[in-house]
Amino acid sequence: MVTIKDVAEHAGVSIATVSRVINGAKNVSDDTRKKVIKVIKKLGYKPMPSLRNRSELFYTLGVMVPDLKGYHYNEILMAIEEYASVHGFEIMVSVPKMSPEEEKHVLDQYFKRKIDGIILCELFGDTDYLEPFINSGVPIVALDYYIEEILCDSVNIDNVSGARSAMKYLYNMGHRNILYIRGVEKSPASKNREKGIEKFLRKHKDVQVYFSEHSGYNPSDGYEAVESFLKKHGLKFTAIFAVNDWASIGALRALYDHGLRVPDDVSIIGYDNGPFSEYLYPPLTTIHQPRREMGLTAAQLLIERILGKGPKIPRNVVLPTKLIERKSVKKVEP
Repeated sequence: MVTIKDVAEHAGVSIATVSRVINGAKNVSDDTRKKVIKVIKKLGYKPMPSLRNRSELFYTLGVMVPDLKGYHYNEILMAIEEYASVHGFEIMVSVPKMSPEEEKHVLDQYFKRKIDGIILCELFGDTDYLEPFINSGVPIVALDYYIEEILCDSVNIDNVSGARSAMKYLYNMGHRNILYIRGVEKSPASKNREKGIEKFLRKHKDVQVYFSEHSGYNPSDGYEAVESFLKKHGLKFTAIFAVNDWASIGALRALYDHGLRVPDDVSIIGYDNGPFSEYLYPPLTTIHQPRREMGLTAAQLLIERILGKGPKIPRNVVLPTKLIERKSVKKVEP
């Protein structure tokens, strides 16, 4: 079994220097750090925390997701676990609930436990939290999220294009006045969907989009967004574009409570193609996100990094969306 002494001898440094690199200490030169990390990967050295049986060698992936409500991250997580299990990796899942303080605590624990790699599904705190991992050569994959400040692999959906597809579909169906139910303000996916809408509007001056004052991803958020708009402004739109299918459920109920029928009075399009969307009444037209492919791809990229495979440069995988046409959008005269 490879020891820390073996790593030190091959790298031509002291055991203390190897230890500092492993623990992400800053008082090591970049050249020395890179040399030690290269030897660690070459020899397959695995520093084991005291709580593990040192006679057993196994790898653990840390997966951090903002929440497990609904279906989105659940499906992604199942795919990650499936790929990891097949390749002999275990996963440790944490749900910091969009709290920067909790994210820092989770990452601290991951580092103390010598996690072999991390999949981050959005980070609401400071990227400084990731420095110990970067300094010690622990690979990171950003999933459904792009970390501009850090060079790491990422797997994302083309949310800009997806939102534009939804807008284009509504436009071709004759809709010119649209209520958009916004997502969580700090969410990268939500921001990119709004960018897609804004890009569409720059080329279609005859379209009016009302951005909801209330925002969020849950059914209650969709309900409140529609309810508050109708009470304040009345029915000024012919269609609703919801940030996700989960919010669409609340929007459907709010329209029903106001005596409005879908799609006869108001059309609605969602985003996600959630597992329930085709069973709503009417079946929901939506933008499909390949969640399973997202999880499998993220796990593959991370495991390849851990095993020293694949290209050295960071890889940014962008998966396409697809319009799923059902019965919730009606063609109207523009």
